[in-house]
Order: sequence, then structure tokens, then C-alpha cells
Amino acid sequence: MNSEVDFSRDEHFQRLLARKPCSLTMINLEIARDAYPELDFAKTLDWFDQRRQELAGHFRGMHSEQEQLETLARSISMDHEVTGSETAYRTADGSFLNRVIETGQGIPISLSLLYMEVAGQLGLTLSGVSSPLHFLTMAETVTGRLFLDAYSGGRLLTEEETVGWLCDLTRMRPDQVERSLLPADDRTIVIRMLNNLCTLYASNEDWSSAWTVQNRLVAISPASYPLRRDLALIAFKAQHSATAARLLKSLLNTCPDEDREFLTSQLEQAQRDIPRWN
Repeated sequence: MNSEVDFSRDEHFQRLLARKPCSLTMINLEIARDAYPELDFAKTLDWFDQRRQELAGHFRGMHSEQEQLETLARSISMDHEVTGSETAYRTADGSFLNRVIETGQGIPISLSLLYMEVAGQLGLTLSGVSSPLHFLTMAETVTGRLFLDAYSGGRLLTEEETVGWLCDLTRMRPDQVERSLLPADDRTIVIRMLNNLCTLYASNEDWSSAWTVQNRLVAISPASYPLRRDLALIAFKAQHSATAARLLKSLLNTCPDEDREFLTSQLEQAQRDIPRWN
């Protein structure tokens, strides 16, 4: 099933769907444009270019990745006061790079993308790490892997320190945590970003925004039954009754038995609502 929303103007999201090289920064801004239709990307991109110009000379005189990462963290979190905030978890703005830069507040994944973009422009590779409960970035150094926690002011952790911290945070076994500390591909990162947004929108009962985000998730994984089921249920809550009815009918052809009664009841309600909302 194809997406119900047209994302054709989102060049980098389309590249992601086609499994072509893409920019996570640009995809984040394309997603932010769903919430801010008049968003001009230039202001955000200029901010990244300014950070590159500020740091380029400093980086050239440094002999280790750790020193570069410490300088990067000091610039972003202290000089420009962009860091983690509990408040950022309660609003979609905490996920959007343009708003993270404007407010100085973000959540782990958006702040990690910000660090990755600045580092990449300076020739330093930071990889996203989709670790449980807390997104991180990681750099390969001559002395081993270093993990950067962008949410906590860019603090640096060795692999051993990271495993111990995440075990305490998640109550997972060390071997389980270790398996999660691998570089995440672009699709995994975007899916995590979108899941965060959809969960937030649903908790706020902002079903119109959740509908757009869920369509992006379905576009990435069109064969996923759980994603298509959630799309149909969100369509119903967003008062797209005719669309919800069509999606629910399609789902009933292949749904597991345990879902059939519930989906049938939702379909009946959607069909009753069609004259009201359509």
C-alpha cells in the first residue's frame, strides 16, 4: 500500500525511500516542514555553515578525535547553549532541528543529528547509535570507540562506561546493551525519529499531525501490517472516515484473527461517520 500523503517535494525523504544516499539533516527539515509549511531551510543550513567556519581552524590544529569532540561539544552546548531539556520531550519542536537551534532545547536524537551534521562538515565522522531509551553518537578513534551524549552537553564516554550507564538506565544485560551500540543506518534513525513524533502527537490527541507522520512510516515500510493498522486507526481518529473505511476493509483481508473483531467494529463506525465528516 502506498502512502496516503504526497511527499514528492521531499527530495531527501524520497531518496531514503529509494535507498539512495541522503541527508538526515534535510530529512529532518522536510519532516519539520509538515508542522511549519512555510519553513525556509536556509536559516538552519546557514547556522551549520557558521559553526563549520568557527571550528575549522581549531580542528586543523588538533591531533586526536577526542580533542575535536570535546571542542565540538563545548561550542554547541556552552558557546551556543544548545543542549538537552525535559521540556523538549513535551513538544514536537524538540525533534525539529530548526526549532532546536532557535530554542536551544532538544531531545537526544535531534541533538545527535545536530552534532553529526556539524562534525561531518568538519571531516569528523559521528555515527548515530540507536541505543535503548537514549539515542547517542559514536566516533571510531585510534584508542577505541567514543560515545557522545548530545543530550547531556556532549559528554564523552568510553564503550565500557556507555555499557554500564545504559545497563543502569534500562536494566538490560551488558550483552544486550553491547549489541545495540552499533552504527544505525539512515532508515533506522528516521524511523526512530518518526516514532517519537507519532507517540507525542498521539499522547496529545493531535491526530491530524499523527496522520502525516504515520504516512511517512508506512512509506518507509509499506508491507508492515502493524503500521498499516495504525494508519487506519489514526485515519479514523483524524476524522478521515472514508479513508479509514477503505484502509480497514483492506486490512480485514489479511489481519490476524485476534484483530478481526476490533477492526470490524472500527470499520462499522467509520462507515457510519462518512456522511458526517466527508
